[in-house]
Amino acid sequence: MIIIETILLFHDMIRQDEKLLIRELSNAGARYELINTGDHLELPGEPRRGLAFPRTISQRRTQLVAQINEALGNQSINSLVSIIMGNNKAATMAALSRLGLPIPRSIVINAGADVDEVAEKLGFPIIVKPIQGSWGRMVGLANGVQDLAMLARHGSASSGSIVAQEFIDKPGRDIRITVVGGEAVAAIYRYSPGDDWRTNTARGGRAEAAKLSPELEDIGVKSAEAIKASYAGVDVVESRDGYKVLEVNVVPEFKNVMRVTGVNVARRIVDLLMLAARRGA
Repeated sequence: MIIIETILLFHDMIRQDEKLLIRELSNAGARYELINTGDHLELPGEPRRGLAFPRTISQRRTQLVAQINEALGNQSINSLVSIIMGNNKAATMAALSRLGLPIPRSIVINAGADVDEVAEKLGFPIIVKPIQGSWGRMVGLANGVQDLAMLARHGSASSGSIVAQEFIDKPGRDIRITVVGGEAVAAIYRYSPGDDWRTNTARGGRAEAAKLSPELEDIGVKSAEAIKASYAGVDVVESRDGYKVLEVNVVPEFKNVMRVTGVNVARRIVDLLMLAARRGA
């Protein structure tokens, strides 16, 4: 006997991406429930049973949703393990490195560490990132030891550690590869807005369709696999030495991917969810 579980879409804001998902869930005739993470959760209580689908903007809430649901016996997509790894830039770099995927030279700096050795190993400029974060927030560019020390001090004050990476001289753009169910389904170029070296479309960057070469497909699929993600947005940059993977997003936005490529990413994700929601009694 096959049981179809209810898909529990957890959100803190209904963005365009979630609207696209809701439309495709309805079109597919899926059983689903929208759950605002601002609502109270009482324990003990009658737990909601189903397939958890965290789509919260807050990374902490995403992780909490997966933790609670897996503790209650629900499956989560993405899983708690993949969310923890994807939300931690140091863990992501380690997982990518383990599979031999190309990444920028990276050094984790803990609070109070001497940055002189980091500067010597990486050379300037150096990209400084918080361990957790998205949309290019709190990402800085250090052009000297004083810059690096200041950025490290500020970053470690909020998260305890930061990631310092070599600066990649990219052609004013990066590549977002969308992976769903072990398949690279689309890719876009994201261009830097004005003189900003960051390419996040959330910061005003321009998007256009990119060709999915076999190499990009392989990098995208293996990057998602590295952090055990069922679906992901893999950020890749072009360098003189070839492609480098910058990040693997476990709650990726995809509206711009759909807009410029015509690929119905929302439907691909819903197909993945509906397959996962089927289980034997």
